Amino acid sequence: MIRAVIFDRDNTLLSMDDQAVAQLEARISQLAPELPPAAMEEVWNTWPGPWPQHPDDESSFWQAFCGVLIERYGLLAERAPALCQIFALYHTSFISYSEANACLHALHRAGLRLGILTNFELPSIDRTLAHAGIDPALFSATLSSATVGVSKPEPRAYHAILAALGEQATACAYIDDDPQNVAAARELGMRAFLIDRSRTTHDLGASILCSLEPLPQLLTTPS
Repeated sequence: MIRAVIFDRDNTLLSMDDQAVAQLEARISQLAPELPPAAMEEVWNTWPGPWPQHPDDESSFWQAFCGVLIERYGLLAERAPALCQIFALYHTSFISYSEANACLHALHRAGLRLGILTNFELPSIDRTLAHAGIDPALFSATLSSATVGVSKPEPRAYHAILAALGEQATACAYIDDDPQNVAAARELGMRAFLIDRSRTTHDLGASILCSLEPLPQLLTTPS
């Protein structure tokens, strides 16, 4: 019997809001027009660590991040506070999929515990959910790769969310858009589903979904 459902976050529950991202990029460009378009992505992808372990650590992370940008691209140091304020709004770049809330509430009403395990490095998962209109209180546990110290599909990442939920793998369902992560969950004994939003139909026989819409019925209907 399934007692808990673990979700990936990005491309599963939430997607990037292109309009919001463009607005943040425009503010950064206005403040520091000499920054190359890929500057933030380059610093992010080459960040040596540490990543913040707790949402309260993110302020100091953004200060360090801005410090690298300023040094690498020769920006005026007095721009750092304003840049940090913009970067700290990263959580406003997410939007939820249209069916996500209905799915989550149906699972919660059915008595299933919910969790999130994401490879995104920042731990402020609750903040991104709330901005996207999903109640963080629906979830019993939310973990980022930085908090766990390893990323999916490393088994230790899954063991961490299982421990946080207090459940065995065989009592959990798992949903992710990455086939490798889904395969790793299955190897541990979870009932795992791949969500492929490029599809227009589900393949329930292969546990492939094109949306989260059928999930509550799949997990709460006795076999």
